[in-house]
Amino acid sequence: MGSLEACDYSWTEVRPGRWERDIDETEQFYTSLAKTYEGSGRCCFAITGYISFAVPGREQEVENALRKAWLRLRFDHPTIASRVEYIQQRQRCRKVYEMAPNQESQSDWLDATFRVIPTKMTGLQWCNSDPPVPKLPTLFIIKRPSRSNGTVVADLVLRARHDIIDSNGTLMLFNNFFAHAAQALEQGDAYPLPVFGDEYTRLSPPLRLAAGIPPTLSRKQQAQLDKTVSWNATLKKGVEVAGLPCGRGPTKPGKHQRVAITLSTESTHRLLRACKALGLSMTHAYHTAIGIVLRDLQKRHARSRTVRYINYGLFDERPQCEEPYNTPAHPVSVYNSVSGECLAVDLTVQPASFGAPDQVLDHSVARRKEYMRVANTVRRFDLQNRNDKQRIEMVPSYWAMITPPYPADNVTPKVPMPYSKPSVSLSDMGTLDHTVSSSLGLFELDNPWVTREHLVTGLALFLGIWKGRLTLSATYNDAWNSRNEALAFLDRCNVVTIQALGA
Repeated sequence: MGSLEACDYSWTEVRPGRWERDIDETEQFYTSLAKTYEGSGRCCFAITGYISFAVPGREQEVENALRKAWLRLRFDHPTIASRVEYIQQRQRCRKVYEMAPNQESQSDWLDATFRVIPTKMTGLQWCNSDPPVPKLPTLFIIKRPSRSNGTVVADLVLRARHDIIDSNGTLMLFNNFFAHAAQALEQGDAYPLPVFGDEYTRLSPPLRLAAGIPPTLSRKQQAQLDKTVSWNATLKKGVEVAGLPCGRGPTKPGKHQRVAITLSTESTHRLLRACKALGLSMTHAYHTAIGIVLRDLQKRHARSRTVRYINYGLFDERPQCEEPYNTPAHPVSVYNSVSGECLAVDLTVQPASFGAPDQVLDHSVARRKEYMRVANTVRRFDLQNRNDKQRIEMVPSYWAMITPPYPADNVTPKVPMPYSKPSVSLSDMGTLDHTVSSSLGLFELDNPWVTREHLVTGLALFLGIWKGRLTLSATYNDAWNSRNEALAFLDRCNVVTIQALGA
């Protein structure tokens, strides 16, 4: 990507009904990563958004209400009907939106992007069955057997590329969608359908414009970036990095999978109370647990040795955006970031002769002290990023420094070899009830979650609280990990956290 002067981030009508703009570094990261793994036949980091619903009524009435709501959502948030294309003449990727000026074109879009799936699988089973990632963001309705009391129960799944929407935006979109669906179901034929024609005025800009990020770095910021790049490289030199144990296995990814463990309301409450008393967030607590569990899984040798836990932070940047881009009025956007500097903590792997190989049941004082030492490092790292008001100006550069090159000829590259040191990331979705209402009109909503298509070794963990219960989930690729391995890792993280915090 070039500087702001070299890029046109404003939506422009390039021909009647077709609007385009350049993508910024945040979007380019996800576009380039998808291209990197295109040869696998799957879409790296594609978004899967899930939510279940129950509503009284007849199936056809409910389906009609959902279709009307999806059409209304396109009118309110037209970026949901956009895509990223490589424009050969410009030698770059651009975001494209084509208007739907008449009923025929709107019906074509609905038929293509609103799909009812006839299957006996549950929504989660369907999500784990290698579902497609269509060219445009698409809703899939996974119906369950009808209840005798006339209630329609189903799972709704959004599949979209990550250069169109992010995780928090997906949750916002769900809430907006069911608010419209509730109105459409209540009003029936009286529900007014939108009149398209000016929807382009609501197309979402990239993060660079939404957050008012200057086009170039200052000399001080460039020096800081150079220091960050050097620091991150140094962290991995001359030290053993703690990675998730993984056999050689295949060289190409298989199916993306999700598993989850949900704690009771009582356990969640005790954890929240313990974290608050220690000045920790749930993110701090579970980032710490990941590091300790990874260390515990390292092979023991005759002597003790030091391994380094390296990770990074993921942040929702909507609070840094200007109005209305910091609101649910622009959910179909990519307003997230990754920390520039890596988080690094050194941990000791005990010798094979020391204690039990499986340290997960260690209740010792030393274990708790170690946990708090790591937690304090994690907290400092997190707060340093969150409290840095100038950090948002560095975000495009942080994305650019980890973005794989996009092939200039747009040819599909060879799929990269699997990582030799599988990592474990953590995304904290927070209290989901703050974004998605559990009840909208006649619709009762439950179990919202979002994942990113996992096509690499290692695990991606997601943390969220819904109706007072904490869920820790993991996504993995079945080419390198198993369901039992992923569940065991989640269980270890929960046990380590609960034991260390005395919850």
